[in-house]
Amino acid sequence: MDGKVASEPRAVADIYDEPWVAWTLRTAGTHLHPGRELATVQLAERAIQFGFPAGGKVLEVASALGGPARFVARHFSATVVCLDMNPLMQNALRASAWAEGLGLRCLPVLARSERMPFADCSLDAAWSQDAMCHMDKPAVVAEVSRVLKPGAVFAFTDWIARQPLSQEDMDLLTPLWGFPSLLRPAEYVALLDGSGFELLLAEDRTPTLAAFRPGTPWDQELFEHSFGQRWGEAEVARQRAPGEAWQTLAGSGKTGVGMFIARRR
Repeated sequence: MDGKVASEPRAVADIYDEPWVAWTLRTAGTHLHPGRELATVQLAERAIQFGFPAGGKVLEVASALGGPARFVARHFSATVVCLDMNPLMQNALRASAWAEGLGLRCLPVLARSERMPFADCSLDAAWSQDAMCHMDKPAVVAEVSRVLKPGAVFAFTDWIARQPLSQEDMDLLTPLWGFPSLLRPAEYVALLDGSGFELLLAEDRTPTLAAFRPGTPWDQELFEHSFGQRWGEAEVARQRAPGEAWQTLAGSGKTGVGMFIARRR
């Protein structure tokens, strides 16, 4: 696929709307990521090994509902600058952070990740989980590099291409997920290196997450019936479609999740 843009991406704000949140919270919780809380814990464990700092100001790229941000704030005694462009997400993050006594250490900033409203060399670390797949990745990585202090660690996971993706593959994913592109691990490594980072870890996490993928809950039919009564039967089909498309490609070994840790030179 080599980073080429396929069909017009679905607007990310159209994906992460109120019905999507109601659908996804059930399985993913407020972490909203493949692997759920476990994926956040595993990223933190690896980040610690490579010097992710305690305290300081940590940028989270695309903080969503704030599950990872609250974890980082607690686990690293950090102040997390929670960058996201979705007001629905930011409002939920703010309420959850204050409910947990972390309102002063989870600071929502409503802005695009490609144009961060922060000064050069102003942040002590950066974090992101499965979000840059929706973005202009070179622009975002360049911005993270710009705002981090020299020596700062950037720890993130993202949805990746494990094999070159065909136009047909991207035509399946792009309208449903809003992916302008999916990078292969080697492409992410090159992007980080060219953006001023020293690579510390590049790891395919797909088998690990697949091993912990839960089965269908016993009450799924009841949940979908209730969901359909609230949002409409068409919305049930709309919510099923992205997951089914992703599982089709992941099941054939074409897509997955990667973990990357790098240090700002």
